[in-house]
Amino acid sequence: MRHTIAGFRLASLTAAKSAQVVPHASRLVRSVPAASRPFSSTARRSSNLTNILAAEDDAVALSISKLTARGFHLTDDLLVPGGLIIVDGKPFLWDVNPPNLKAPTLPEFWKDLDADAFRIFEVVLPRPEILLFGTGPSVVPPPKAIREYISSLGIQLDTMDSRNAASTYNLLQEEGRKVALALCPNTNIDPRTGAARST
Repeated sequence: MRHTIAGFRLASLTAAKSAQVVPHASRLVRSVPAASRPFSSTARRSSNLTNILAAEDDAVALSISKLTARGFHLTDDLLVPGGLIIVDGKPFLWDVNPPNLKAPTLPEFWKDLDADAFRIFEVVLPRPEILLFGTGPSVVPPPKAIREYISSLGIQLDTMDSRNAASTYNLLQEEGRKVALALCPNTNIDPRTGAARST
């Protein structure tokens, strides 16, 4: 299933067999292909009781099972190289580098990151309540322009290292919260090829 929202083409991952390219301002965001096996519900059912309000075809939302230097392992055994955004339980490749910790000043840490990298949150509905922003191996505050942009969308921005952001996301999405995740990789990885790239 495909949806067009404000000029963006979003592809449903449940129907996708290959990566779909999504124009994203000045950055490239690709949806991650769905696993070949279907998701199943983890909800326990009693032989005496049935929840008539729950849809039978509810899929378990994806979560992060492991972080590596090369990317992120999802609970459906998919390895995502490079950056990752998860919105409404759907993963998207995110072409972003981790902050340059060797830079002399904070603005130079994020010289390649601007509000355009977060434009996907303008078009998703419903918008998440919270965006967990994983900044790679260590916590680095995002630039003021990004904080103001996310706030202008009515989304709370929480910044932490990528490992803690992934863990917090897993907990919040299990609680049923409207939470999104944006993870920088721990090293400079090209999300299209999975190869290391120079800084």
